[in-house]
Amino acid sequence: MFETSCFGPLLKLRKIKLASQLVHQLLMRSMKTKKEEAWFKIGNKRARFGLQEFVLVTGLNATSSENVEMSGGADCRIVKDHFKKSGGKIMKGDVYEAFKRCKRNQTDKYKLGLIIILAYVLLATEENTLIELWWFELVDDLDLFDKFPWGKMSYDYTIRIVKRDMGDKLRNSLKEGQSRCRYSLHDFPLAIMIWAFEAIPNLGKKFAKKYCDGIPRMLGWEQPKRLTSSDVVTVLESKELEVMSTLIPTEVELQEVYWKELTPCVQEEDTDSEDSKGDDTEHGGEPSHSFHQHSPRVSEPPPVRHDHNIADVVRMEMEKLEERLLGVISKRLERMEYKIDSLVEMAAVGRFHSTTSAYDSPIHNTTNVPVSPPEVKRKEKDGPNDAMDELEKERIMEDEDGEELAGGEKSAEDENVGNETEFVEKGMSGDFCTPEKLEEDENKSTKVVGDIVQIESTGFDIPKGRGHRTKRKARLLCSPFTDPTKRRKLSDLDVYDPYREMDPSKVDDLNKWMEAASTSDLVPLHHCDVEAKSLLDLLNKDGWLTGEIVNEALYHIRDRALKFPNLFQQDCCILDCYFCQFVESAHGEWQIHAQSPRKEEFKFSKSLLKYVDGSIPELGKCWKDCRYLYAPCCAIGSHWFAVKIDLEDRTIFIFDSLKSHVRKAELEAFMKPLQVVIPMLMKLHVKCDDSYSTEKFKFVKMKEVPQQHNGSDCGIFTIKYIEFLQANMDVCAIQPAYIPMWRKKLAAELLAWHFEP
Repeated sequence: MFETSCFGPLLKLRKIKLASQLVHQLLMRSMKTKKEEAWFKIGNKRARFGLQEFVLVTGLNATSSENVEMSGGADCRIVKDHFKKSGGKIMKGDVYEAFKRCKRNQTDKYKLGLIIILAYVLLATEENTLIELWWFELVDDLDLFDKFPWGKMSYDYTIRIVKRDMGDKLRNSLKEGQSRCRYSLHDFPLAIMIWAFEAIPNLGKKFAKKYCDGIPRMLGWEQPKRLTSSDVVTVLESKELEVMSTLIPTEVELQEVYWKELTPCVQEEDTDSEDSKGDDTEHGGEPSHSFHQHSPRVSEPPPVRHDHNIADVVRMEMEKLEERLLGVISKRLERMEYKIDSLVEMAAVGRFHSTTSAYDSPIHNTTNVPVSPPEVKRKEKDGPNDAMDELEKERIMEDEDGEELAGGEKSAEDENVGNETEFVEKGMSGDFCTPEKLEEDENKSTKVVGDIVQIESTGFDIPKGRGHRTKRKARLLCSPFTDPTKRRKLSDLDVYDPYREMDPSKVDDLNKWMEAASTSDLVPLHHCDVEAKSLLDLLNKDGWLTGEIVNEALYHIRDRALKFPNLFQQDCCILDCYFCQFVESAHGEWQIHAQSPRKEEFKFSKSLLKYVDGSIPELGKCWKDCRYLYAPCCAIGSHWFAVKIDLEDRTIFIFDSLKSHVRKAELEAFMKPLQVVIPMLMKLHVKCDDSYSTEKFKFVKMKEVPQQHNGSDCGIFTIKYIEFLQANMDVCAIQPAYIPMWRKKLAAELLAWHFEP
């Protein structure tokens, strides 16, 4: 019954504690405003906590309450039946005792439970506070009680925490040297804490765990720990702190009832009152907005406060476009590098046609080249032949483009290119030639401008007309910190060698980066930008690896396995560190569904199903083609270990470099979602067989595995466990003595966006 009530979302809250120190620090940064909303100054930025933010966080009804009389109630049935000796004065504790005594009448017990939620959660006060008697009269009519805007009342009461001008009092108490200023947080301060996690992403990343698709947003957060004031101050006073001035609803949230009911009220309020001239809250600069993470962003601003949102939504759209363009450019550059490596490999094994040059590609083609390479036996996986097929397709497209330039006319692009061209004379030798040979050619002169290598032809006249269009050489440099032209080339790769010494050019690039690195810098890696501190922690022998670093390393391991299929397992899928979080979230939703009286079929989230079909993580694999799954796990918030999931034997093997760190009960609780959810996914979306058993997978903690010698190497051990398992190597060969070298090698390869086999 509680789930279907107006307080249903509160029952689905995850394990979360009120961080009073966080609210305290926000109150110290509160600003004066005449509006019925709170503004906070975080560094040099401002953030609003208003009715819109409260509703997006809680999902409670916040419409008007004009038709409800908030008085009386002393003569209602519930008061007479359960509080006969109260004399019209009922305290919170009295309601709780009556709730425990009420065993026969389950309907009254349910109604008393609703009053308890009001008194202890939404409108929380001191224990000896009297309960409003009209609550009992209202709860006796459940339909009227559910329609009442308890969200608006809770917001009005909660906003008084800030509006009672506590900020100056708290700041003055510190100046006068007082050690403590006592006050109580009444009503629903939990909403302010969760809003802070949304509006100040660094707070959420540092102190809480975010789950996907939580609607309302308070259902997507977990924060089981107590926070200290010093930790909160450190985050709030950091130099490059991202602050969202307002929260913007997603497309899904725009369709929720609580938002549709709120919109007319907010529009009416905005029409009745403009910004106060005497308002001390100066909203200077361009405000930023927080979208709900992992949910579709709105394509246009919400239908309120257009004067604030239009410019910001346009800016956000431009930023999204820029991100997509950077992603496309990065993939194109990576694909070009892969093609070049494939050409080099083909040349090394003599697979070029006798009349084909390595530089007879779409960007150099000016001579007669066979329409297709000689037929050779193709591999099942992508290989050099697939690269040649792509080159042939691009050559045809270039020839089609060249038709527009027939007759010797040059395009504007050709005029801009100037001498930044490279030409191979018709009839030149078809032998494979390396860049080194080209540089030594006496008929060519080379020069480097920025990131583009220019090769000028000095001894030939460039012909004009169809098929002789000059083209710009593709840019090979992907990482802004490294030069792939200096990268060493490895030959005779018959086995994976984890002990191979580091590439000297990558080490030089790493050292140069370290000389100028600052902990506040952002370092562009393949998936995302990470703080320089994360890479510096990787280089520190006592540094702990973040999830971004682990995910980045596992991506390059997947990429390397595709490029060298003969060295690494191909019947496996390497997942990322978010997978376990998705599984845990799905397990919690499944438990709620199992207790529900409705018999609808349980459906997994789309995000989790994308893991199954190989859509995520990047370069993932469909589980139908895999026997093994490898995944990193982070238990109790700070300890990494690796799991190997055998889908055929229905067993999960745990590789832990610090076996005594996680207690048995904690490990069993952590592994239970994996044991339950994976067989369900296998039955519904992999095997698609009703006879497949959904009995829990068993898990085995491997005993004979190398152990770390400190408290911070668990991350690098986890990466190495997965790396060795994918290469069919004995994990016992992972020795702590190699860890410092592996840390530095991993940092250098992450910075170069390239892993060696």
